[in-house]
Amino acid sequence: MKLIPCLKHDGSYLLFIKQDKNETKFFCEQQFLISKLNLSTSLQEIFTNLYQYDENTVNNLLIDFQTQFSNIEKALKIVYKELEQHSKSILEIKLKIRNELKKIIKFDQFQQFSVNLEQLGDSINIQAIEQNEKNLHEYLQELTKNNCQELNLKLIDVLERIQREPKNLNEEQYPQCRKLQNYFKSFNLNQQSLAQYDNLLNIVQCSTKYDGELLSSNQLCKIINYIQSKLNKKVKTFQQIYFGTKDGLNGKVFWNKVNEKSNLLMIFKSKSGFIFGGFSPCQWQQSLNNYVKDNTWSSFLFSQTHDQIYPLKGDAFYCNLQYGPTFGGDFYKGSHDIYIDKNFQEGYSNLGTAYQCDQYQIVNTSTHLFGQVIPRIEECEIYQVIYV
Repeated sequence: MKLIPCLKHDGSYLLFIKQDKNETKFFCEQQFLISKLNLSTSLQEIFTNLYQYDENTVNNLLIDFQTQFSNIEKALKIVYKELEQHSKSILEIKLKIRNELKKIIKFDQFQQFSVNLEQLGDSINIQAIEQNEKNLHEYLQELTKNNCQELNLKLIDVLERIQREPKNLNEEQYPQCRKLQNYFKSFNLNQQSLAQYDNLLNIVQCSTKYDGELLSSNQLCKIINYIQSKLNKKVKTFQQIYFGTKDGLNGKVFWNKVNEKSNLLMIFKSKSGFIFGGFSPCQWQQSLNNYVKDNTWSSFLFSQTHDQIYPLKGDAFYCNLQYGPTFGGDFYKGSHDIYIDKNFQEGYSNLGTAYQCDQYQIVNTSTHLFGQVIPRIEECEIYQVIYV
């Protein structure tokens, strides 16, 4: 029996069948092996997206770009000729208006006043100047009589007459310009496809730095990009220092893991399934019993559930051995953006206290992050960000 090549994976063949409730698909050995591996959610997401960009898809995308470049290049040359012709028409109309205007204001008569004075030469005298001034005044009086109403009517008549003259309709509608615009629209669509492909490569690079379960590949990339842009440092990897369900979801273990450490990314999952967290470059100190200021202003909170990032506007976090993870806060109000008790079940959120969230017009800031009033944390991952 002849083997059927897999069009998505060069050198592989369709050897397996996968049946789901809604569809049945042929699988090659690569897809079959990946489906059997116990991969993290983010890696599964990456491989799923990568399947969409097989060699044929990418090559066809490049061919489309090449064709569109050629079409745009040809269209630009034609558009230039079209604009050149239109420019010529505009100059011709301008000349017509100018000539008509000269007739209306009797411009030749006006020029004659200067000629008369020049012809007098050395014999020029006061009487001759006064006579020319008188003639010029009469000329202007006639031209501007009735508050220039007659002059205005004549000018409007000239413009309307020129506008009524037969025109080339194609020239008026710029057919080549519109055609070029359509080429650019098509080019932009392909550019979006290429941007998605580039974003996927970026996601692949980001995902090699993180081996957790909670963050999606897209959220991971946003967090990495945000940290790098704020601190002007390149993230090398995320070193896991705490895994709640493995190490224990309690304040004692939490502080043993994070004490005296900085550049920590904390990720939480509530009972409602909401995923959120925060990052700060500042050091966590269990004996501080005070708020921590971030002079770099690079600390932030995020909600993966809502796809939102909340920049710092006040104190970064609060250190107290009797507390669990606590972000933001106001000393006078006694409130925090995120307060998780040392049992990781009790607590509250008052988002907007020290982290900016007005830009999202959040309806209920107390349940927005948790999906409920109290945290009820089911999982927590904490990583120390390592830079190049």
